[in-house]
Amino acid sequence: MRFRHISRRYLAALLAITLYACSPQAVTTTTTAQKTTDPQPYVIGPDDVLDVIVWNQPQLGGRITVEEDGTIAVPLAGHVAAAGLTCDMLEKSLHDKLAGFTDNPQVTVRVWDPRSKVFYVVGEVHKPGVMRLFAGEVLSQGLAQAGGLTGFANRRAITIVRRRPKESIKMVVNFKKAEQGDLTADVPLEPGDTITVP
Repeated sequence: MRFRHISRRYLAALLAITLYACSPQAVTTTTTAQKTTDPQPYVIGPDDVLDVIVWNQPQLGGRITVEEDGTIAVPLAGHVAAAGLTCDMLEKSLHDKLAGFTDNPQVTVRVWDPRSKVFYVVGEVHKPGVMRLFAGEVLSQGLAQAGGLTGFANRRAITIVRRRPKESIKMVVNFKKAEQGDLTADVPLEPGDTITVP
Protein backbone atom coordinates (compact mmCIF):
# COMPACT_ATOMS: atom_id res chain seq x y z
CA MET A 1 0.00 0.00 0.00
CA ARG A 2 2.79 2.39 0.96
CA PHE A 3 4.69 1.44 -2.19
CA ARG A 4 1.63 2.26 -4.29
CA HIS A 5 1.38 5.69 -2.56
CA ILE A 6 5.06 6.45 -3.32
CA SER A 7 4.64 5.31 -6.91
CA ARG A 8 1.75 7.69 -7.42
CA ARG A 9 3.78 10.59 -6.05
CA TYR A 10 6.73 9.61 -8.20
CA LEU A 11 4.55 9.36 -11.32
CA ALA A 12 2.94 12.75 -10.57
CA ALA A 13 6.37 14.39 -10.20
CA LEU A 14 7.63 12.71 -13.38
CA LEU A 15 4.54 13.88 -15.28
CA ALA A 16 5.02 17.49 -14.06
CA ILE A 17 8.68 17.49 -15.14
CA THR A 18 7.77 16.06 -18.55
CA LEU A 19 5.05 18.64 -19.14
CA TYR A 20 7.43 21.47 -18.15
CA ALA A 21 10.15 20.16 -20.45
CA CYS A 22 7.71 19.85 -23.37
CA SER A 23 6.15 23.31 -23.00
CA PRO A 24 7.43 25.73 -25.65
CA GLN A 25 10.04 28.19 -24.44
CA ALA A 26 9.67 31.93 -24.98
CA VAL A 27 13.03 32.34 -26.76
CA THR A 28 15.39 29.76 -28.27
CA THR A 29 18.84 31.14 -29.12
CA THR A 30 21.46 29.73 -31.50
CA THR A 31 24.93 31.31 -31.70
CA THR A 32 27.34 30.76 -34.60
CA ALA A 33 30.99 31.81 -34.36
CA GLN A 34 32.16 34.37 -36.90
CA LYS A 35 35.65 35.15 -38.12
CA THR A 36 37.36 37.40 -35.55
CA THR A 37 37.66 41.00 -36.65
CA ASP A 38 38.68 44.14 -34.83
CA PRO A 39 35.79 46.27 -33.58
CA GLN A 40 34.81 48.76 -36.25
CA PRO A 41 34.49 52.47 -35.42
CA TYR A 42 31.04 54.03 -35.60
CA VAL A 43 30.11 55.20 -39.09
CA ILE A 44 28.07 58.41 -39.15
CA GLY A 45 24.74 58.32 -40.97
CA PRO A 46 21.88 60.69 -41.89
CA ASP A 47 19.83 61.93 -38.91
CA ASP A 48 22.65 61.28 -36.42
CA VAL A 49 23.15 64.16 -34.01
CA LEU A 50 26.81 65.14 -33.56
CA ASP A 51 28.65 67.22 -31.00
CA VAL A 52 31.20 69.30 -32.92
CA ILE A 53 33.70 71.09 -30.69
CA VAL A 54 36.25 73.55 -32.03
CA TRP A 55 38.56 74.40 -29.13
CA ASN A 56 38.74 78.11 -28.32
CA GLN A 57 36.18 78.76 -31.09
CA PRO A 58 32.79 77.69 -29.57
CA GLN A 59 30.84 79.67 -32.17
CA LEU A 60 32.09 77.28 -34.88
CA GLY A 61 30.74 74.13 -33.25
CA GLY A 62 27.64 72.91 -31.48
CA ARG A 63 25.10 70.10 -31.65
CA ILE A 64 24.52 69.45 -35.34
CA THR A 65 22.16 67.02 -37.09
CA VAL A 66 23.39 65.20 -40.20
CA GLU A 67 21.04 66.14 -43.02
CA GLU A 68 19.32 63.70 -45.39
CA ASP A 69 21.97 64.35 -48.02
CA GLY A 70 24.64 63.25 -45.51
CA THR A 71 26.14 66.70 -44.85
CA ILE A 72 26.39 68.95 -41.82
CA ALA A 73 26.32 72.77 -41.89
CA VAL A 74 29.27 74.29 -40.01
CA PRO A 75 29.93 78.04 -39.74
CA LEU A 76 32.72 79.15 -42.13
CA ALA A 77 33.17 75.59 -43.46
CA GLY A 78 29.72 75.45 -45.08
CA HIS A 79 28.16 72.06 -45.90
CA VAL A 80 30.60 69.27 -45.12
CA ALA A 81 30.10 65.58 -45.98
CA ALA A 82 29.63 63.52 -42.81
CA ALA A 83 27.64 60.37 -43.65
CA GLY A 84 29.88 57.38 -44.27
CA LEU A 85 32.74 58.86 -42.24
CA THR A 86 34.00 57.99 -38.77
CA CYS A 87 34.36 60.73 -36.17
CA ASP A 88 38.15 60.77 -36.72
CA MET A 89 37.70 61.22 -40.47
CA LEU A 90 35.19 64.04 -39.99
CA GLU A 91 37.51 65.77 -37.49
CA LYS A 92 40.28 65.81 -40.11
CA SER A 93 37.92 67.07 -42.81
CA LEU A 94 36.65 69.90 -40.59
CA HIS A 95 40.21 70.78 -39.55
CA ASP A 96 41.20 71.14 -43.21
CA LYS A 97 38.10 73.24 -44.05
CA LEU A 98 38.49 75.56 -41.05
CA ALA A 99 42.26 75.95 -41.39
CA GLY A 100 41.72 78.64 -44.00
CA PHE A 101 39.80 80.77 -41.49
CA THR A 102 41.44 80.11 -38.13
CA ASP A 103 44.95 79.17 -37.01
CA ASN A 104 45.38 75.40 -36.47
CA PRO A 105 41.79 74.56 -35.44
CA GLN A 106 41.52 71.71 -32.93
CA VAL A 107 38.30 69.83 -33.76
CA THR A 108 36.59 67.07 -31.79
CA VAL A 109 33.53 65.21 -33.10
CA ARG A 110 31.36 62.90 -30.97
CA VAL A 111 28.10 61.13 -31.77
CA TRP A 112 25.52 62.52 -29.33
CA ASP A 113 22.45 60.63 -30.65
CA PRO A 114 22.93 57.78 -33.17
CA ARG A 115 19.58 58.24 -34.95
CA SER A 116 20.72 56.49 -38.12
CA LYS A 117 20.60 53.13 -36.35
CA VAL A 118 17.97 50.90 -37.92
CA PHE A 119 16.54 47.38 -37.91
CA TYR A 120 14.68 45.41 -40.58
CA VAL A 121 11.31 43.66 -40.55
CA VAL A 122 10.22 41.20 -43.25
CA GLY A 123 7.42 38.69 -43.66
CA GLU A 124 3.88 38.75 -42.30
CA VAL A 125 3.64 42.37 -41.11
CA HIS A 126 1.58 45.16 -42.65
CA LYS A 127 4.52 47.49 -43.39
CA PRO A 128 7.76 45.52 -43.88
CA GLY A 129 10.98 47.44 -44.40
CA VAL A 130 13.68 49.45 -42.66
CA MET A 131 12.72 50.89 -39.25
CA ARG A 132 14.49 53.46 -37.11
CA LEU A 133 15.69 51.97 -33.82
CA PHE A 134 14.73 54.01 -30.78
CA ALA A 135 16.56 53.74 -27.46
CA GLY A 136 15.29 50.82 -25.37
CA GLU A 137 13.08 49.45 -28.16
CA VAL A 138 11.82 45.85 -27.81
CA LEU A 139 10.31 43.35 -30.24
CA SER A 140 6.67 44.29 -29.60
CA GLN A 141 7.45 47.96 -30.35
CA GLY A 142 9.40 47.02 -33.47
CA LEU A 143 6.48 44.95 -34.77
CA ALA A 144 4.11 47.84 -34.00
CA GLN A 145 6.36 50.14 -36.07
CA ALA A 146 5.96 47.66 -38.92
CA GLY A 147 2.17 48.02 -38.75
CA GLY A 148 1.56 44.92 -36.64
CA LEU A 149 1.23 41.27 -37.57
CA THR A 150 -1.03 40.08 -40.38
CA GLY A 151 -3.70 37.43 -39.84
CA PHE A 152 -1.38 34.85 -41.42
CA ALA A 153 1.57 35.44 -39.07
CA ASN A 154 2.99 32.53 -37.10
CA ARG A 155 3.39 34.20 -33.69
CA ARG A 156 5.19 31.19 -32.24
CA ALA A 157 8.21 31.25 -34.58
CA ILE A 158 9.35 34.85 -35.14
CA THR A 159 13.10 34.97 -35.78
CA ILE A 160 15.61 37.68 -34.99
CA VAL A 161 19.03 37.44 -36.66
CA ARG A 162 21.76 39.54 -35.05
CA ARG A 163 25.27 39.79 -36.49
CA ARG A 164 28.16 40.78 -34.26
CA PRO A 165 31.88 40.99 -35.07
CA LYS A 166 32.66 37.52 -33.66
CA GLU A 167 29.33 35.70 -33.92
CA SER A 168 25.95 35.49 -35.55
CA ILE A 169 22.97 34.99 -33.25
CA LYS A 170 19.61 33.59 -34.31
CA MET A 171 16.70 33.78 -31.86
CA VAL A 172 13.39 32.04 -32.40
CA VAL A 173 10.77 33.87 -30.37
CA ASN A 174 7.40 32.51 -29.27
CA PHE A 175 5.75 35.94 -29.43
CA LYS A 176 2.46 34.45 -28.26
CA LYS A 177 4.06 34.36 -24.80
CA ALA A 178 4.89 38.08 -24.95
CA GLU A 179 1.26 38.78 -25.84
CA GLN A 180 0.30 36.80 -22.73
CA GLY A 181 2.57 38.95 -20.53
CA ASP A 182 5.86 36.99 -20.55
CA LEU A 183 8.43 39.81 -20.80
CA THR A 184 11.27 37.37 -21.55
CA ALA A 185 9.72 36.93 -25.00
CA ASP A 186 9.76 40.69 -25.67
CA VAL A 187 13.39 40.73 -26.78
CA PRO A 188 15.34 44.04 -26.73
CA LEU A 189 16.35 45.04 -30.26
CA GLU A 190 19.81 46.04 -31.43
CA PRO A 191 21.00 48.01 -34.49
CA GLY A 192 21.05 45.87 -37.63
CA ASP A 193 18.65 43.21 -36.30
CA THR A 194 16.56 41.44 -38.96
CA ILE A 195 13.14 40.32 -37.74
CA THR A 196 11.39 37.70 -39.86
CA VAL A 197 7.72 36.93 -39.26
CA PRO A 198 6.79 33.65 -40.99
